[in-house]
Amino acid sequence: MSDPSAQGLNFESCPAIFVLPTHLTLEELHQIEETLTQHHAQLTYDVSEARLILGKIGHKKRAALELRTRGVWTEEVLPPSEPPTKRRRLHGETQSHTEEIDLSTETEGEEDGVRSKHDPKRHLARPAISPLRLPEQADVHVAKLDWLDACLNSNKLSPIAPYIIYQARKTGRPQPAAPNTTKSSAIIQRAKQDAVAHGHDSPTPTRSSQRPLPKLYRQTTSETDEGSEPLPAAPAWVKNHILYACQRSAPLHPPNEGFIDQLLAIRKIRELTLDEVGVRAYSTSIAAVAAYPYEFRRASEVLTLPGCDTKIANLFAEYQRSDTRTLEAATALTTDPVLRVLHAFDRIWGVGPKTARDFYYARGWRDLDDIVTHGWASLSRVQQIGVKYYDEFAAGIPRAEVEAIARVVHRHANAVRPDAGRSVECILVGGYRRGKESSGDVDLILTHRDEAVTMNLVVDVVGSLEDEGWITHTLALNLMSSAREQQPLPFRGESAGAHHFDSLDKALVVWQDPRFDEGSADGDGAGEDEYARRKRNPNPHRRVDIIISPWRTVGCAVLGWTGDTTFERDLRRYAKKAHGWKFDSSGVRERTSGGQVLDLEAKGRTWEERERLVMEGLGVGWREPGERCSR
Repeated sequence: MSDPSAQGLNFESCPAIFVLPTHLTLEELHQIEETLTQHHAQLTYDVSEARLILGKIGHKKRAALELRTRGVWTEEVLPPSEPPTKRRRLHGETQSHTEEIDLSTETEGEEDGVRSKHDPKRHLARPAISPLRLPEQADVHVAKLDWLDACLNSNKLSPIAPYIIYQARKTGRPQPAAPNTTKSSAIIQRAKQDAVAHGHDSPTPTRSSQRPLPKLYRQTTSETDEGSEPLPAAPAWVKNHILYACQRSAPLHPPNEGFIDQLLAIRKIRELTLDEVGVRAYSTSIAAVAAYPYEFRRASEVLTLPGCDTKIANLFAEYQRSDTRTLEAATALTTDPVLRVLHAFDRIWGVGPKTARDFYYARGWRDLDDIVTHGWASLSRVQQIGVKYYDEFAAGIPRAEVEAIARVVHRHANAVRPDAGRSVECILVGGYRRGKESSGDVDLILTHRDEAVTMNLVVDVVGSLEDEGWITHTLALNLMSSAREQQPLPFRGESAGAHHFDSLDKALVVWQDPRFDEGSADGDGAGEDEYARRKRNPNPHRRVDIIISPWRTVGCAVLGWTGDTTFERDLRRYAKKAHGWKFDSSGVRERTSGGQVLDLEAKGRTWEERERLVMEGLGVGWREPGERCSR
């Protein structure tokens, strides 16, 4: 696809556009939507709101099917017949050369008609036709994605008519046809009689899976009254339509935090229903709301933010009207019996949304007791640990305890490398570094200027901590970096399969402080073995991630492990889009030169300086850790 940054192309005149994800990877879909947004298209993530739909499909039947599966029922509208054209032979030309001139006035406006009487040159000129001339009688127009390529290649809006494959008007969901034969009526009647004879309730119609069509946001009278009150000046990123979360500052506690919490609940529902496109769309919207420095006054204000469409504006209007400041769609996470169970299963460490759904639908489990009673042997070791310490892992870790854990790890790291010369450095990252009062787990990075020190360091540190009783279980131990001599992860191209964004040496462990008052537990502990003593230990189990980074790329490691999820996602996307680079916590590589390593942090004397150099080298600019809370 052509470079979307070309000047001149503008989709503002287009109706709301929806991109069909069919036959597209998530990366391709995201890139197309991003290209449209950069050229000021009115993009929507709700197909029912769109009038123009772009897709990688070529047949009208498939187009109708794609709409139907998304709850939009349609019937085809045939394109209007073209007006007849007359041929006029121009004076002075041979009989074999004739130019077709459109003499119809169907496409002329009132102004065109008046000007044609006084401008002789207009008598032989074809009236200007908008490239996006869509019939008014059709509600939906499905076009090939090739139209977007044509627009980008020509740097202007190309005529869309040749790319339209399906035009239709929306209809309601068709009702099942009533049986019209004696035979079918008899079959249905016998089925009803059998149901009554066996004591079953008569069958009830299945609820339609079609979602109610969301209403487009409309300004209310109260908003019109408020219109006299000027809104605060829009931030530069709003004016410049900056879509990447890594190019904006999002504080830990933004002005619209209550609304964000409701959107986060809806995003979690999308995760539990395996709606990857919905998760990505809500993540983009949430990141924009989190970065907005003012409290919203009215729903129309939401529409000014890049990544927020009419659906988000509608949700804010509902949130604003609610006495409890809640959204109906968000409360389903705690009120819907199925979602409530799926959410509980999803919170088990080692269980994701897909496995949670398997637990519920395939195995019929409804709570943790069902898992323990009926499926304990079928769980992986990691999942068993996740169930065993479910409540302890769910409890937050206070900042003071995070710092205490880091001190212990730091002490053991230096103990296992006594000849290192200078001290191994320990850097707390993750939610703690962003300023969270309570963390779900502890993320820390160990590094040293000498790469011989960090080589296989994680194995020795974990062993030392286990010997002293701090680590009770090791969930995962990866030596990916040491296995490739601590070089950045090589770039193998998109076709080589998905790689983890992080490829450093690391250990994911279960932590428990082995120190406790012997008199506070039952028994005096005399003669008991280590297992019995651990069992009496009242200290909570915590999740700790120990990451090892060589010094040459420590700036990338700290950057990659500090930001919130959407911040890190957009950081990788921006590096690819703006420079053709691949960024992860192990370093930066060029995609176009076969994976050449780029050292953006060589001049940094401290890890703080090196992280700053990486951000500036990527072109996103420095942002304090507390400004990377995109959610």
